[in-house]
Formats: sequence, structure tokens, C-alpha cells
Amino acid sequence: MASIRENIGRRILKSKKKGFQRQQQVYNFETAETAVLVFDTAVPNALQVIKSFRAFLSDNKIHNAAFGYVREKEVPEDMLFWKNFSFITRGDLNWYLRPQGEVAENFFGKNPDMLIDFTRNTPLELKFLVELSGARFKIGCFTEEENDYDLMINLDKGADLAFLAEQIKHYVSILQSKN
Repeated sequence: MASIRENIGRRILKSKKKGFQRQQQVYNFETAETAVLVFDTAVPNALQVIKSFRAFLSDNKIHNAAFGYVREKEVPEDMLFWKNFSFITRGDLNWYLRPQGEVAENFFGKNPDMLIDFTRNTPLELKFLVELSGARFKIGCFTEEENDYDLMINLDKGADLAFLAEQIKHYVSILQSKN
């Protein structure tokens, strides 16, 4: 049953992307003013890595927000204490797995300079966010699947989230922006 829902969700996402346009522009940590981070809370060490990366962005005077995906119907109690994080849960998904509700509306209400996808194999639930975001510069892990990343980081199989964060810092910081 889940595969039918997922197939329908993928088709709906594909049709929504046809009419979707965004302004693309290259940003680095000196030129960006806003950033949105997307991550999966099920990944080990996700909180520490995202907190550290957000501190890095704040040190560079980049306003940022973090949106995590929780694979449960409600946010677990320990995550309720994660200050300044927003979560999308299974309870926030419609029948074809598109996020909806207040957190999703808040996400789509943002039009950041950068969107950084910290997921290795982006689940459909987060693909809706990433691919329908109006972010001008999208960063994510290398994938052979169709995507609209402007910068992809190719990682070895054993690389963890902390390594991805370091690679993003390295490659984005050497980009020359034509702003």
C-alpha cells in the first residue's frame, strides 16, 4: 500500500515541478543572507551536526532555519527541547506523503538564498520540500536521480553527516558569486 501512495506522490511532485520556476543564483557564505536546512532526525548525530552548522551560519551573519523530518506521528519528547527547530512528522503528511500544516506552510513561506539538504537519500516526504522550495541556491548530496540541486557533494558510502557538513563548508566557501 505504501508503494502505491509513494508512486502517486512522485507523479504529483513531478507534475507540480512542471509549472514551478525559481530564480537561480550562486551564493557563498559571504553573499548569502538566509539559509534553510533540511534533515532527517533518524540519522545518527543529526542534532549535533545541524546545531553546529547553524552556529557556523550565524557566525557568518546568515539567518537560518532548520526543518527536520520525524518518522513518527508526533515529535518525540526529547526533540521538543531542540530550540529553534521545526519538525514535520508522519502526522503532517497527506495521503500521498506531501507535508502540510503549519510547519510546511512556514517552510514554503520562506524564500531563502540557500537551501541545504542534509539527507543522503532524500525521502519523498522531504523531496516535496526541497524540490518545491523557491531557494535560489540548492545544495545536496550527489544523486543520479532527477533533482534541481545547484551544487552536489559526492560522498563515499561510509561518510557521515559531519563530513557532509565539512564538505559543504569547504566547497561553498570557495565559490565565487557574481552578485
